[in-house]
Formats: sequence, structure tokens, C-alpha cells
Amino acid sequence: MRIEAVAAPRRRLSMTSLIDVIFLLLLFFMLSSTFARFAEIEVSGGLASAAAPGDRPDVLLRFDGEEWRVNGLVIDDGDLEGELARLGEAGAETAVLLVRGELTSQDLITAVERIGSQSALRLTVAR
Repeated sequence: MRIEAVAAPRRRLSMTSLIDVIFLLLLFFMLSSTFARFAEIEVSGGLASAAAPGDRPDVLLRFDGEEWRVNGLVIDDGDLEGELARLGEAGAETAVLLVRGELTSQDLITAVERIGSQSALRLTVAR
């Protein structure tokens, strides 16, 4: 006697459950992720005009990553705030920050934040 194997009928897979699982995973990851809020520094462009004369800044700052120079004089890192306060009391309103050397962008941002928090000078950054 011969026994033949009966082929099981093929069932079609429903895609609805797969889509539901993907949607739930997407929802879970979106709700469990954190969105970091970064600090902002205001950067504004100057007026571009060939006829506008260049005004001389009141304070010239130079930073190369290791030492500060204020109006050509070497200033210790801890004395920078006092010097900026003294110049502000003397009537200085504008400053230009010259960056030199192998300065990283993080060093530049730290320097701009430090000058902005310690003085009311309008700061321009030049390379």
C-alpha cells in the first residue's frame, strides 16, 4: 500500500501584523529618544559696502589658544576679565578678536562666550 504525503496548503502571510510591529517600534524609539538643546551664539554679518569707511575698534584682542593679547600687551588668562572691565569703564564699545594659530572651533566659541559674558563690547571676529 502506497501512502502519499499530502502537501499542506500554503497560507499567505498577512502584512498587517508586520506593519503594526514596525509602527510600534517607530513610536517607541521616537518617544524614548532625547533631543539635545544646544546653546546659541548670536552671529550677525556686517554691512557690505564699498563706500562705508572702516571704523577703528576700541579694543584689539588676539587669541592663539594659549595666550591672550589685549591691545598688544600679553594678559594672563585670569586677568582677562579685569582688563575687559577696565576698558569698558574707560569707554570702549567695540572689539575685534583676531584668532591665530591652531585654534579649534570649540576654543573660538569658548573665547567668544567668555568675552561676551564678561563685557558689553560689540565683538567682531577676524582671522
